[in-house]
Amino acid sequence: MANSASGDSLIERADRILASFSAATSRLTAAQIAQRAGLPSSTAHRLCAEMAQRGWLDREGNAYVVGTRLWELATRSAPDSSLAVLATPFMQDAQAALGQHIQLGRIEGNEVLILQRLSERGAREISSTVAGRLPLHVSAAGLVLLAWLPDDDRTAYLAALRDTGQAVPQGSVRTLAAVLSSVRATGHAVQTGNLEPDRTGIAVPVRGARATVVAALGAVIDRAAAAVDPAATVQVLRAAAHGIERTLKEHRVA
Repeated sequence: MANSASGDSLIERADRILASFSAATSRLTAAQIAQRAGLPSSTAHRLCAEMAQRGWLDREGNAYVVGTRLWELATRSAPDSSLAVLATPFMQDAQAALGQHIQLGRIEGNEVLILQRLSERGAREISSTVAGRLPLHVSAAGLVLLAWLPDDDRTAYLAALRDTGQAVPQGSVRTLAAVLSSVRATGHAVQTGNLEPDRTGIAVPVRGARATVVAALGAVIDRAAAAVDPAATVQVLRAAAHGIERTLKEHRVA
């Protein structure tokens, strides 16, 4: 693969171009892409034009958006897409029962990657978005995934938080470790006010065909409603998670 003068491969430069886009900045000119991707203007213009020819980007006037070709490839073959598709009917059941935001996330590095989210029409937006990411220790879904990480990986994550002095919503890394122990013992996580002060996240694990935790299924609900009867929300989420698990085993996914 041809390298640039800086030593970056073509794939690395294309990846930086695609990473320039986000939910908040879905439409960018080539000049803006060059600045965000750290590329010479001429290189950005040339690569954007080539990527548009192949459907990786689409032109909109003098700007670009991420192309449908990437969506086609991801939807057709990515395991995450299969997981989200198989989980959606059970998420719809949970959303109908709870009338709240319902979302499915899996671990990606040190973050939660949101694979699917269902919401009531007109519901107030929350911090998480489909294909968005959040640090593991700040959301209920993240706590579930962190709690069921292999011991060495979980210890390394906590050590990194401690070594960098990063603030944690739980107050201290030691308190976070105790919270994770409680999550494993109870089989669910409850997290209030970390992302939105008036919202509570509740999540349960989803196990794959090998009985390992492959995702977290969560609800984001009004803080006052969660305080009334969190156990009812946990029960609905567990029923949906069990349905997802049966389907994953039937299709031998995850």
